[in-house]
Amino acid sequence: MAYITDIVNGITKKYRVEVHGNYQKRHSIDGIRFLDKTDVNIEHLTPGLLYLADYRIFGDAQVYGDVFFIGTGDATPVSDSLYVREELDIFELYNLMEDVILTYQRIDVQKQSLFSVLHNGYGIEALLQTANKYLENPVVVCDSSYGIIASYPELADRENLEIRNNRLTVRARNSADMEQKKITERIYHSVYPFAVKFDDYPFDWIFESIRIKHAVVGYICIICNNREYVENDLDLIHSLAQMVSIQLQKDDSYRNPQGIKYDMFLKDLFARHFDEGTALSQLTLLGVKPKEYYYILACSFTVSSKRLMAYHHYIHQLTTIFTNSVTGVFGNRFVTLVSTSKMMTLNEKTSNRLETFLTMNHMIGTVSYLYDKLGDSSAYFNQCQGLLSQRLSVFNESPIIYYQDYYLKHILNMQSKHDLVMASVHPSVKFMKKYDEENGTNYTSTLQTYFENNRSAPATANALFIHKSTLFYRFDKMKQLFGITLDDKDALFSYEYSLKILEPGTVHEH
Repeated sequence: MAYITDIVNGITKKYRVEVHGNYQKRHSIDGIRFLDKTDVNIEHLTPGLLYLADYRIFGDAQVYGDVFFIGTGDATPVSDSLYVREELDIFELYNLMEDVILTYQRIDVQKQSLFSVLHNGYGIEALLQTANKYLENPVVVCDSSYGIIASYPELADRENLEIRNNRLTVRARNSADMEQKKITERIYHSVYPFAVKFDDYPFDWIFESIRIKHAVVGYICIICNNREYVENDLDLIHSLAQMVSIQLQKDDSYRNPQGIKYDMFLKDLFARHFDEGTALSQLTLLGVKPKEYYYILACSFTVSSKRLMAYHHYIHQLTTIFTNSVTGVFGNRFVTLVSTSKMMTLNEKTSNRLETFLTMNHMIGTVSYLYDKLGDSSAYFNQCQGLLSQRLSVFNESPIIYYQDYYLKHILNMQSKHDLVMASVHPSVKFMKKYDEENGTNYTSTLQTYFENNRSAPATANALFIHKSTLFYRFDKMKQLFGITLDDKDALFSYEYSLKILEPGTVHEH
C-alpha cells in the first residue's frame, strides 16, 4: 500500500512535470497495473489499483476507478482521472510507481519492528532508538508540561532546553513561542502528525499528540535537521505515537520515592501540626528553599474518570512547572506548595505552561492568595479546596481559577443560610433592581457601569454612550427614587457589595 500523493510527488520530482486531475491526498493504492481492453469493457475498475494508460490508446474510455494517463497534450481525459500532458516512458513510470509502493511495504516492516520492541518490553528509549534508525532525525517525547520524557539521541541543546527540578524541559521562551504559533493547540486537536517551521530554524519540526482514551498526555517531536521528511515518515510517526501511548500506560518510570514524604508533610502542615520553625526545616529537608512568599495550587480532574495514568506522572509534570515546590496527593486532587521571592503567584510563562497542562489533562486548578508565613498554609489550602468543590469557574473559559477573582463568592457560599445572605443586599439596590424590572429602566446597570469604571463620571458616560449631563440626571433620579447617595464611601461600598451578590451564580441556595 502507498498513498497516491507519494506517487504523484515521486513523478513530479523525477520528471519535473505537473500531474493534473483530482485526488485525495491520503487515498491509498495497493498495486499498479496497465489498463487493457478488458478493463475498459468492465467499466468499474478494481478498487485499490492504479491503472496506467497511454492516452493515445485509451483516451476516450469512460471507466470508473483510479487511472493515470500519460501524453494527453492539450486534451483532458473523459474519465475523472490523473494525467500528465507529457510523453513519458510508460514502463519506466510503472517501475517508479512500484518503487513507491515497495517503500511503503518497508514502512510496514518498520512498524513491525516498533511493535516487536513494544511487545518484548524494551521500554520507551528502545522505541525511540528504533524509530530514529528509520527516520534518521532526532525523536523526542514530551509531556503536557513541556518536560522531556525521553529522546534519541540524547539531547544536549542548552539553547532551547533547560534543567528544571533536575529534569530536562523546553525553555519557557520556546514553549511560549509554541503557544503563540498555536502549535500547542494543534497538538491538542490533531490526530495525525503535522509539520511546522520556526523562524530561527531552516528545517521542519513534526509534532503529533500522544493520547490515552482520547485525552492528550504529551506529544512526539521530530527535529528534521538531518534530512527532509517524506510523506511516509508521517505514517511511521503516527504508529510510534500509538506505541508510546501504550508504553506510557504500562510504564512505571514516574515512580517517585519521595511521594509519601511529600504527602505526609503537606497533610501535617495543613493540619497545623508544625510550628513555623519546624515547618521551615521540614520543607528544606524536602529540597525546597523557603523564600519570602508562598502560594498553593490545587488541581482536580473535571471528571474523576479522566485520570489516565499513575499519580506520579502528574506530580512529575507539576514539579517541572513549579521549580521550587512540593506536590502531594489528596484523594483525587494534587496540591502544590510553591515558595517564591516575588510578590506574585503565576507569571505569564508559568501560567501558560500550567494552562496547557490542565487543558490537555482535562483538569482545573485553583490558585490561593499569596502569603508569607508557612504556618498559615492551612487557611490558603482551604481557599483552593473550597473553590474546587464549588466549581465556581466556567471551565471552557480558563482552567485556572484565581482566589482573588472569587473570594466574595467563596465567602458567601460558605454561609449556610441563603436568605440571610440575600437580606444583606442594600434596600436601595434591591428596590432599584425591582423598579428596573417593572418599568424597563436601566438604573441598576448605570450604577454597575459606574463601579466598573472606577467611580469616574466621565468614563461612565463614555461607556454608556451618553452625555455627562444625562448621567448626572440619572444619578439625581436614583437619589429621588431610591435614596442612592454617591458621596458616602460606606454607602458606595454597600452598593457595590450588593451588586456583586445579585450577579448570577454568586450565591447558591443550599
